[in-house]
Order: sequence, then structure tokens, then C-alpha cells
Amino acid sequence: MNTSILDLHMHSNHSLDGVYDINYILDKCQAKGIKVVSVTDHDSCDCYLDIDKEKTNFKGTIIYGMEADSLVGNKTYDILCYDFKPEKVREWAHGQYGTAESRQTKIFEKLVELCETLNIKIDDSNPYQPDTEYAHAALYRMLEVVPESKEYLEKLNIYTVTDLYRESTTNEDFPLYIDMHIVWPTIEEVRNIIHENGGKIFLAHPFKYGTSDPDEILEACLPYIDGLEICNEPKNEEQVTYLYEFAKKHNLLISAGNDFHGSEKHPEVGVNNINETMEQEILSWINKTTNKIEL
Repeated sequence: MNTSILDLHMHSNHSLDGVYDINYILDKCQAKGIKVVSVTDHDSCDCYLDIDKEKTNFKGTIIYGMEADSLVGNKTYDILCYDFKPEKVREWAHGQYGTAESRQTKIFEKLVELCETLNIKIDDSNPYQPDTEYAHAALYRMLEVVPESKEYLEKLNIYTVTDLYRESTTNEDFPLYIDMHIVWPTIEEVRNIIHENGGKIFLAHPFKYGTSDPDEILEACLPYIDGLEICNEPKNEEQVTYLYEFAKKHNLLISAGNDFHGSEKHPEVGVNNINETMEQEILSWINKTTNKIEL
């Protein structure tokens, strides 16, 4: 499949793990022929304040976006928010999530407390830096250098920080599970603020939540969402088709993105695994949006 003209899942330096500012990202999209974009930073839509027509050559359409951490029951899911009026959503996000450093510090402290309770050894010779590192990433590096702690993780099928994060936030039976109500809102709260400001919410990357059954995830989120991200974490056309058919069956909108962060471990801009029919269905709701920027 050819690269699509849209990419609705990217991260700027307003995400803790994002590298580049929005103007740089827009230029990358322009160079690759991507004409419809959304930068969906974690729990923030501040990047849109940085757009400067003097600093970017982008000539396409920008949809306001944000990737909001939220809870369905006690499980954390990533919710893509699109097409909202940004002012009140920005104010809400500041009040709800605080700074990345403050919320990640709360998570890290809880993880350390759990390790102490379980007698899991941590190598803290290189202290946690909440302004540059996610809590789970810090804990994972502190555990994997301790042989018995690494062995403990591997017995739980934890081999990467992604494994640790997803299990810790979606699997209540996992020993290092955290009730993320300490930092995240419910999906109802996210839906309400986005809907009140004219927007829509989509479940991001349904195949990315640890070892959880994607059907279970889809059914749990179905009562709340307007749409579904059908590509990003799906690793093949079969998974994309599965999500597309689920969306059609349940009258959900669809979106697509590549989760660009600017780092080597993340993909580049550009969606490659949707067909023309899927692309046109995404563009059909985008063309009706009113909360967008034309450059």
C-alpha cells in the first residue's frame, strides 16, 4: 500500500517522550506528501500554541488532537481526542493532569512502594529524573540490572518497558499493578470534556495493551467511544481489517496514525497500511470538522 495523505497520531516535544516541535513535524509531513495531520501529545494540546507560519512550510490541514490517558474501570487506555475547541480542553488538561513531571513522580513513588512490599531489589545508583523519563521506564532500567529482579520480571513475561507499563496499568492480577486513579481521569470524564467542546474520542491502538484480549478491550471501551484507530499498533493487514470490520459493525468512525515521536525506537511519519476506501472514510469525517487549522 502507498503512504496515506493523512497521519492522525504523532507526538511533539510537549510529550515527555517526544523530540521535535510541531513546526518541524509539520515540515516532515509536507516533505512526505502528508496533507492532513493531528499531533496528539500525551495529556496535552499545548503544541498548537507553537505553530508559526514563519517556521513551517506545511500547506495542509491540521486537526486539533490529544492522546488522553483514561480509565475504564481500573484499567488504563489511551484515548485519542480530535476536532475539539482547544481553549477549554487545554485548561481542563492542565488542571486534570498537571505537569508530566508531577504525575510521573506519583507513579514512580507507587511503583517503588510496591517493590519494597514485594522485596524486589532496585538499583537506584542512577536516580529517577521525572523531567526526562517515564516512571515505568525508570523502574524497568533499575530492575533489569539486578539479576534476581530481572529474573523475577521474566517469570512474569516482562521483557521490555512496554510490557511492564501495559501489564502494570491494565492487569489487576499483576504484582506491580497500580490503580491509576492517582493520576488519570475516567473515560467518561474525557468523553464529557471533549464532547462539550465539539470533539470526538477514539480508542488508540487496541492491540497494544499488553497480553490483554483485544476483543475484551474493544467491548469495554465501546460504550464510550466515537471511533477506533484501526492502524498504528496492528502489525499486519489482517489486524487492520479486523478493527475496520469491528468499527463498521458498531457504527464507529475510524482513524489512522503511525505514533511518530522523533526517536529511533518509534516509527516515522506516514501511514502505510490502510487502503483507499479506509482513507476516504477517515477524510469524510475530517472534511466535516470545524475545529481545525488550515495552513
